[in-house]
Amino acid sequence: MIFRIFDRTLRAGGAATRRLGLWLTTRRYRAALAACGDGTRFQAGVAFRGPDQISWGQAGYVWAGVSASAEHPGGQLDVGDGVQINRDVHLDYTGGLRICDDVLISEQVVIYTHDHGRDPRRLPALCPKVIGAGVWIGMRAVILPGCRRIGAGAIIGAGAVVTRDVPTGVTVAGNPARVIGQPQMTEVAA
Repeated sequence: MIFRIFDRTLRAGGAATRRLGLWLTTRRYRAALAACGDGTRFQAGVAFRGPDQISWGQAGYVWAGVSASAEHPGGQLDVGDGVQINRDVHLDYTGGLRICDDVLISEQVVIYTHDHGRDPRRLPALCPKVIGAGVWIGMRAVILPGCRRIGAGAIIGAGAVVTRDVPTGVTVAGNPARVIGQPQMTEVAA
């Protein structure tokens, strides 16, 4: 009986600490970002380098462990409304990254917008990227600089390595990612 009371007390304390961390981190980034819409929340443990180069829409949610950075001072990160980014995602916005409305990015995804070619000391080649509205990127997917656009409504399978553009509405998976599903056609009533 005493252990149950102790367990419940610890759980309540942990929940209160998480809520406080969410509130504090959200306040911090609302003040630091170039723009941040109403209802967007950031968990404790989010790390943005160059927050003044980041604009965020409304009603988004960012989990702990998410990081965003740029190797070039001109990079911009523009995130739309209703975007959810899960744990341990890294967003590189060196070349410029636009994430449109209602995108879901699952855990441990990495997105790159620059390339050094075969020499890691060379200045980065900028590769701007747009992720269309309603895209779902599965867990541990890697989006490489050769992919400049992911079309609206596309699904990126878990563990996919995306090396080129993804058309609107398709499902891609594998390494390198290939189309495995086409968009469903809906009938129009007469």
